[in-house]
Formats: sequence, C-alpha cells, structure tokens
Amino acid sequence: MAQTVAAPGIATPGITRRFAGVVGELWKDKAGFFGLLVMSTLILVAIAAPILAPHDPAAQSLSARLDPPFWLEGGSLEHPLGTDNLGRDVLSRIIFGSRVSLIVGLGVVAIAGTVGTVLGLLAGYNGGRVDSLIMRWLDTQLAFPGLLLYLVILSVVRPSLLVLIVILPINAWMVYALLVRGVVLSAKETPYVEAAEIVGARPKRIIFRHILPNLAAPLLTLAVLEFASAILAEAALSFLGLGIQPPEMSWGLDVAIGREYVFNAWWLVTFPGIAIALTVLGANLFASWLRIVADPHEREKRFAAGVSMTGGRGA
Repeated sequence: MAQTVAAPGIATPGITRRFAGVVGELWKDKAGFFGLLVMSTLILVAIAAPILAPHDPAAQSLSARLDPPFWLEGGSLEHPLGTDNLGRDVLSRIIFGSRVSLIVGLGVVAIAGTVGTVLGLLAGYNGGRVDSLIMRWLDTQLAFPGLLLYLVILSVVRPSLLVLIVILPINAWMVYALLVRGVVLSAKETPYVEAAEIVGARPKRIIFRHILPNLAAPLLTLAVLEFASAILAEAALSFLGLGIQPPEMSWGLDVAIGREYVFNAWWLVTFPGIAIALTVLGANLFASWLRIVADPHEREKRFAAGVSMTGGRGA
C-alpha cells in the first residue's frame, strides 16, 4: 500500500489542529492573550523602530524643549508624546528604547538559561560531590545581594549594552539551576530513566534524550519571567547611572533624565515608565498562561473549574 507523504511546506492536519487548539485556549484566557499581544508588539516595534519612529531619537532642538503631549495646551502632533529637556522626541526615544530592552532580555535569558540548565543537570543527575559543590556555590552567591554585585562590577567596568548582557546573568543563572536540579532529581526515579540505565544508556544520552525534553515547558515559562526581570534590572541600573549611557537610549535612562522635571514635565517619566510596566506585566501574564498550558495538573484544575461553573449555571 502506498504511503502518503505530506508535501513540504504544508502543515499536516494534526499540527493544524494542535495549533488551532492552542490559539483557542489562548483566546479564552484574556490575560494570557493580552500578555502575548504585549510581547509581540514589543518585538515588532523593536524590529521596525526606524520605520515607526517619527523623528531621529537623538536629534536635539532647543526651540522645542519640553513641549507637552499633543492633547495639552502648547502640544502638537509633530511630537505626539512631547519632547524632553533637549527637545528630543519622547515617542521616538521610547520606540528605539524597546530595542535595548529586547536585546538585554533575550541576551540575559540565553546566557543565564544555558549556564543554569547545564549546572542544574550536572548537579541533579551526578549528585555527590558535583551536586554539593554547585549547591554550595549557589548558596554562597545567594547570600550576596545581586544589585550590590552589579553596582560593584559596573563601578569598575565602563557600563555598556554588552557589559550589561554579560554581568546580569551572573546572578540570574541560579534560578534555572534550582529548577532544573529539582526536576532532574524527580526524573531520576521514574521508570523510563531507570530502564534506560538498565539497558546501558550513557549518562549523556539519558540527560539529553530522556530528561531534558521534559524540562522544555517549565524552562520556557521561567525564561519568559526572567525576560521581564532582566528588563527591570537594566532599567534600574540605567536609572542609577550605571547602565545604558548617553547617547544610547533606554527606558530606564529616560526615566532618570526626566526625574528632575517630574513636576513641570511629567510626560518625561510617565511614558517610559508605562512602557516598562506594560512589558513586565505582559511577560508575567503570558508566563502564567504558559505555566497552566504546560502543566497537565493545572490544565485539569482549569477544566474541572469550567465544568463545575457550567454545571452550577445549569442547575
């Protein structure tokens, strides 16, 4: 009997149904859908910043200094969200600032996630001295405040975007290591791992072929949460003057510039602050939806709650 082969580039019905199911669940969870919308908007704005920005974000015009947003007296649509103390367009700076937030968030998650996952796998599967060494290292670092560690390093090294991406994972890898270690310790006792060990599978194969795939869902959820944490850390360091430096753009840097004018030019602080808050809120809401979708127990709880509410209305 001839075997049917799906044509390249055409989605199979199973994949299509799965994708439709995920989209349907996301649409039902309005908070998760809002989170995904915010994250997608951040990515699109960062990519299309040169097209979307109405002005050069670094262009100064002292004649247009501290112009208010267009809906206030003295404002105009030329600068929809007003201008800063040097006459630079606030909207353009927010749009280009999204690039820094996206790059820092993705860079920190990639580095910290890789290091933390590898160390967590080693500690959880090998145990013994390896586990003890990694956990004592982690405990020692947890006792040292992360923000203070960043400030010490940045006071010695000249702050820049690359430096932030390198130093922020120093404190961010630990949460990945703790999560992965806990999952690996549980997975070691499962029958499929014990069976793989009995038939003589190598530890490397057991870790990467049997254990690591089960970590995809919790790691993805954690990565989204840590993406928001990295954005907050960058904004905080830039606000303190030890993060992104002028003439580069950053939401935290714009808030720091605007704090001196907060009473007579509130828009300098408000709009970058809203951008930070919306991004962090969207990431947290999307991560909450991912946690529920990826965890079978949470899915069962949500289904049971929905059935209970339907039955209650029917009664």
